Amino acid sequence: MLPVVATLMNWRSRLSGIATGDQALFMTRGLFDKTGGFPEQPLMEDIEISKRLKKLCRPVCLREKVITSGRRWDARGSWPTIILMWQLRWAYWRGVPVQKLAERYR
Repeated sequence: MLPVVATLMNWRSRLSGIATGDQALFMTRGLFDKTGGFPEQPLMEDIEISKRLKKLCRPVCLREKVITSGRRWDARGSWPTIILMWQLRWAYWRGVPVQKLAERYR
């Protein structure tokens, strides 16, 4: 199921302009500095910096692939992990403190 999940995540990122940590984020040092860098938070820092970058320019999604670990997905199962990730993103969007979200993520 992981190849299907990866494909869907890439589509989501292309449509939304928001990338997550298991996708590679590349930016110039200048853009990194303009965003204030990665926020000091235990979770959702990838989404936060993506939102900040989006305000400065439209992201470009490359076709090259990166390899990341699927351990969490294999250990917890694809559907439970998908549901957890969407619950966490929804809660983050609603303003739930990231420390609380990090506890749920563990």
